[in-house]
Amino acid sequence: MLNILGVALNSVFIIITIIVIGWGLAKTKIFSANFANDISNLVVNVALPLSILLSTQKYISKQNFWLLVQGTILIMIAIMICFLLSMSFSYFFRIPKQRRSLFVNGFVNANTLFVGLPLNLALFGAKSLPYFLAYFVANTIATWGIGIKLINNDGPQTVKSSTSLSWQKLLHLFTPPMWGFLIGLLFFFLQIHVTGFLNTAFGYLANLVTPLSLIFLGLQLGNTKLSDLKISWLDLCAQIGRFIISPLIMFLVIVVAEAFNWVHLQPLFVKTLIVQSATPMLTLLPVMAEQAQLDVTFATRILTESILIFPVAVIGIMLII
Repeated sequence: MLNILGVALNSVFIIITIIVIGWGLAKTKIFSANFANDISNLVVNVALPLSILLSTQKYISKQNFWLLVQGTILIMIAIMICFLLSMSFSYFFRIPKQRRSLFVNGFVNANTLFVGLPLNLALFGAKSLPYFLAYFVANTIATWGIGIKLINNDGPQTVKSSTSLSWQKLLHLFTPPMWGFLIGLLFFFLQIHVTGFLNTAFGYLANLVTPLSLIFLGLQLGNTKLSDLKISWLDLCAQIGRFIISPLIMFLVIVVAEAFNWVHLQPLFVKTLIVQSATPMLTLLPVMAEQAQLDVTFATRILTESILIFPVAVIGIMLII
């Protein structure tokens, strides 16, 4: 038990240290206001797609491919259950329309890009990346296929009409990280391998994902006012959903599936799915709220609270699993 606690604390302290460095950079004001956005664009559009491409090449094999497909299906089932629970809660307690879909997205959808990936690498190492990819795919589909639709439906009619075309919705699914995954799968089926200087160059860029993602989080926290972090009962419910109910549902879905012999997941796969289901809320939540003309302050507050809570949640989950 003490060894597990030591590993969890060490991993979380590594993450927090880099986040604090990012927070310090934000306070020094030595970078422009667009620096955080530049980091975000570099990670999402360059480093992460290459990291996922190399990961599919290295870690997806004929032996584990169908296991990853089965895992993705289980994740989608758990996510759909969480959607139903959070939407039922929002209607039962008559959450205002300006906050309703933001609450649901905060409850259900995880921050796989900027927290989930570096957290998984810190806790389990690169060997867990194939299992992370399964959660990333399911979470991306849930975010851009369901979550954004709920947010736009709560916004003005102009927002809903601007996103009504099916091809536009499909474009949201094919983000650069998703393209990295799809190209990686294509290379897998065609038995194409990235080798030589390209593999080395892509590897250098892929290694930027973890540190830059954590610095980005620190920059976001550094630009957040402490006065905006007043926790309400709705905030608390959203955090309970994100860090307790979501991983619990993920765990129960896995238990039921294995009890009926539908699938048998490796222990590292199970740990990855449970940890990913307890990562903070979407970094894009405030941006999505602003575009739909919803409560941006509420979205920013629950996102920041989830970032501050997640180290404690990770330690608790690692001790349990």
